[in-house]
Amino acid sequence: MVDYAEKRDFLRMPIDCELNFSETGSSKQYTGNVINLSSKGILFTSGSEFAPGSKLDITLTPSNSMTPPMEATVVVMRVVNNDVLFEIACEIEDIKN
Repeated sequence: MVDYAEKRDFLRMPIDCELNFSETGSSKQYTGNVINLSSKGILFTSGSEFAPGSKLDITLTPSNSMTPPMEATVVVMRVVNNDVLFEIACEIEDIKN
C-alpha cells in the first residue's frame, strides 16, 4: 500500500478550457488551454515559451456561458517543454474580477 499525503494547501481542479493571455504591458495576444486551477495557481499549455518570473495577464473563459470569465495577473513559476507545447505553471498574483 502506498501511503501518500497531499502536501498542497489547495487542491487542483482539472479544467479544460481556453485561455487568452499577454505579457503584462504588451498588446501581443497568445492562446492556451488550461490543465488545472487552484486558488493560488494555474497550469496551462501554450505554443509559446515564457521565462520564469514573467508576468502575464490572463483571461480564462469557461465553456459554460453561465460562469463569467476570470481575469488575473500571474507570475510564471515553471515551464516544461513537451516537444510540441509548453506546460506553464503560474502563481496567481491578483484576480481582477
